[in-house]
Amino acid sequence: MILAELEALLRQRRAAAEGGPGVPEGSYSVTLVTDPVRVQRKIMEEAFELCLELGRPSPDPRRTAEEAADLVFHILAGLVGAGVGLDAVLSELEDRRR
Repeated sequence: MILAELEALLRQRRAAAEGGPGVPEGSYSVTLVTDPVRVQRKIMEEAFELCLELGRPSPDPRRTAEEAADLVFHILAGLVGAGVGLDAVLSELEDRRR
C-alpha cells in the first residue's frame, strides 16, 4: 500500500533528522516532519487548493486527484512529525463506521 510505504519513508527521514543515518541534503520531507508550523501551513494551503478545485463548476478529475494527493502527503508528514501513525487514523475511521 503506497500510504504505508510513504509513512515508512517519512519515519526514516524523521529518524535521520534526529541523528540517524542518511538524510538527503535539502530534503523537503525532513523539513515537514521536523517543523510543525511549516507542515501546518502546507496542510492548510493544500486543503485550500483542493477546495478551490472542488468548487469549480466542472472540477478537472486529474487536477482534483493531484490536489488531493498533495493534501494526503502533507497530512501524512504532519502525522509522522506528531508521532501519530496512519494505523491510529485508520483505527479511528474503523471505530466510526456503522
